[in-house]
Amino acid sequence: MDRGSIAAYPYVIVRLACRYCTRRGSYRLVRLAVKFGCEASMEDVTRRLAADCPHWKRNSRWPEGCGVYLPDTEGPPRPPDLPPAMVRLKLVKG
Repeated sequence: MDRGSIAAYPYVIVRLACRYCTRRGSYRLVRLAVKFGCEASMEDVTRRLAADCPHWKRNSRWPEGCGVYLPDTEGPPRPPDLPPAMVRLKLVKG
């Protein structure tokens, strides 16, 4: 199993965001696995999901092109898909 494949993705929900515009989206991992195959790379899946982005091709306004990325894979690691109530819990000693 490839570390960058759908099968190795650590979260149940795949969240996409753009670095340059307000586009955001989320998909259930299992639905992506059915559609693209569990061995598909997350990079390929991300590109295919963002293919309809109006800024996909570089131009003078968007010289970087599309800025799609997986926000859950960047920044400090967090436990995979904790329920929202669990995220707000704090450990109190005593």
